[in-house]
Amino acid sequence: MKKLILTPMILLLLISCKKENTMTTYYKTSDSGEILNKTEYDEYVLKLSNKFKAISDNVKITEILIDSIISNDSIIKTYNLDMNFGSLNQESKPEKEKIYNYLNKELPNQILYTIDNKEVSLNNLVGKPTVLNFWFTACKPCIDEMPILNKIMKKYSDKVNFISITYEKKEDVELFLKNHQFDFLTIVGADKFIDQLGIQSFPKNIFIDKNGIVKNIENGIPYIFEDGKMEIGNGEGFEKFIEKLL
Repeated sequence: MKKLILTPMILLLLISCKKENTMTTYYKTSDSGEILNKTEYDEYVLKLSNKFKAISDNVKITEILIDSIISNDSIIKTYNLDMNFGSLNQESKPEKEKIYNYLNKELPNQILYTIDNKEVSLNNLVGKPTVLNFWFTACKPCIDEMPILNKIMKKYSDKVNFISITYEKKEDVELFLKNHQFDFLTIVGADKFIDQLGIQSFPKNIFIDKNGIVKNIENGIPYIFEDGKMEIGNGEGFEKFIEKLL
């Protein structure tokens, strides 16, 4: 009869596995410091999903584990909830948006047109940090973050370029802006530029340094779940990105 020999390494692995199995697992999201049990976390994700499905049937929430910490008799797992609201071309949607290939690089130069039919060249923005916000009029998260973005712009408008870019026509954007205040310089009809960048989910916020180099690519301002309600955050993280560019 063969004997099972347990080496110190195998013993250590067995003890570790047994210890982890007896621990209580808790969860939190990258945009919130609140620690939740399994039931609370599942309810949070479900409410978030239902909220955005009311906006678009194409919304998909992807849970990405970014951290796992053992604390006493507990494991705290942190997830990033990535929300994708569809794209201009759903049939050719890649697994990962091409826009992220531009991190630490320059965006391709383009001549774009404002809602007032004025030319804007990305090359002309060099010398000052720039925030580019990509959006469209039926995007609820895009609309929700506009008041926060306006406040951020008011605080840094003398030091930073703030530009919003949409693929939609001038007439549709003008109608939208009659009922919604958005103080960014507004670029319209930029569908070819958006496709060139490979942007497939909205909103998308790109933070560019004074030399024209992309330093951060973010989705919308994160939502927070507070007092039983899902609310847009205060944009503190976006301000930190801007401060690093100054």
